[in-house]
Amino acid sequence: MKKTAKLLALVLALVLVVSAFTGCGGTTASSSTAPASGASGSGTSGPDISQEVTLTMYLIGDRPVDNDKVFEKINERLKEEINATIDVKYMSWSEYEQKYPLIFASGEDWDMIFTADWCFYNAQATKQGFWEITPEALETYAPMTAESMYPEAWEQAKVDGKVYMLPMNYQELTAYVWMARGDLMDKYGIESLDTFEGAEQYMQAIVDNEPSMIPLDVGSDYDRQFVFDLLWNVESNAKGDDNYYVLPPVNLFTCVQENDPEANVMSTLDADIFMNTLNTVKDWRDRGFWSRNAVVNTQNNTESFQAGKSALAVMNINTAKSLYATLQAEHPEWDVRVFDAMNGAPAIIQSYLANGMNIFSKSKNPERALMALDYLRNDEICHNLFCYGIEGVHWEAVGEHGLKSLPDSSNYAYDSNCNWGVRNDKFWRTVEGGIPNSEELTETWKETARSGRYITFVFDDSEVKNEVAAISEIYNSDYKLLQLGFTDDPAGDVEKLKAKLDAAGVDALQEAFHTQALTFLESHPVE
Repeated sequence: MKKTAKLLALVLALVLVVSAFTGCGGTTASSSTAPASGASGSGTSGPDISQEVTLTMYLIGDRPVDNDKVFEKINERLKEEINATIDVKYMSWSEYEQKYPLIFASGEDWDMIFTADWCFYNAQATKQGFWEITPEALETYAPMTAESMYPEAWEQAKVDGKVYMLPMNYQELTAYVWMARGDLMDKYGIESLDTFEGAEQYMQAIVDNEPSMIPLDVGSDYDRQFVFDLLWNVESNAKGDDNYYVLPPVNLFTCVQENDPEANVMSTLDADIFMNTLNTVKDWRDRGFWSRNAVVNTQNNTESFQAGKSALAVMNINTAKSLYATLQAEHPEWDVRVFDAMNGAPAIIQSYLANGMNIFSKSKNPERALMALDYLRNDEICHNLFCYGIEGVHWEAVGEHGLKSLPDSSNYAYDSNCNWGVRNDKFWRTVEGGIPNSEELTETWKETARSGRYITFVFDDSEVKNEVAAISEIYNSDYKLLQLGFTDDPAGDVEKLKAKLDAAGVDALQEAFHTQALTFLESHPVE
């Protein structure tokens, strides 16, 4: 009887333990797929998490003031669930393009990093910089992600048939807006910035009347590409069905007309819209719309606007939502206003690869890193902390899908700390009482939004690595000057740039692009 009683007690204890394990993740996953908590490898099923680990994660941007407070709470949750914690490191917007590739070769011990189709995903995937994520790994270490990931996101993430990214679980519409000082608009009689003409009129008024301010303080690597691409997209849209698409990665000067069934690639410098775009940025630079020191400026235009140094900023709508809420609290006297900067061009339906997270191929704990990402994406507690901060300190819930930013949100602003790779539709909240015309802008963009034909195109540079290295260097030096309009002879400087690209092997690069684009069109035919 004693043996029977002991056996029954043991069975009951195991049932209780298993019940606790299958309950991990709260309501984010079914009990049949939630990963097991506690020490495995000693008679219990599931991954072995008996040894506590600290995972290092790299993000892009400036470190929020309250980052450590937020991750202290995230780490409490992760320690309880998977016996791991995360140490977060940041690369600023001004340095990430240079620093990102160096981290992989540094010999540093780290585990996870933000990535995207615009942020080195393909480049590092083809260099074996990322750990391959297999369906089996997902089922074992990230069952919540395996259950919830959009199938098309998984397909988009494939490079040579293998997946190295957990793409965001979020369907994103991207459009650009101007953010302006309403007090200055009223002061100089500017009614609207919904057209480029209105934006120019406003910036000219600042040049003429506010000598201590910079109209649009662009300059960081991210900014100069941002403004030039905005103008390029408007020019391209004017061509209708013959619009141009810059093939990723954008630093290789390669574009194609989207409806060309032959996928005839060309240098962006040879596209007939290039000179119009260049002449516009040159005109804006000549009129003093940004600083003469823009080439060496390391502060992005949103930071400058928030600091009161500039009168206008350009950003995507998601960034605008966060910054608007912050500025309403910090500077209500500015009467900040937001305007459509698309100038008639359609909003872009982004690929899921627009934001994602990877695991370093040399991570000492790749499986635990995958478990941590599973929680950051799918556990409501971890997700909301990472994306919005501490409830009751930085934000409070409004209904089922809204939130209100609290005064301390300036120390951990909504959706502004590179949480984008773990965005999840299931838990996403929008700021209530935010941009007054946000819904109107969104409805306008929805009417014309489109997904580019090549949005899931991924370039394999394995056969042209030397050309890629040489041309990337040109992009980050000579081309940077042109993107900011620093030229007294546009046509002459473009010809000099073309000669440098020829010497760097642009023909071989474009041949590789053409071959791969034709292959891509076999499964994405021009109608």
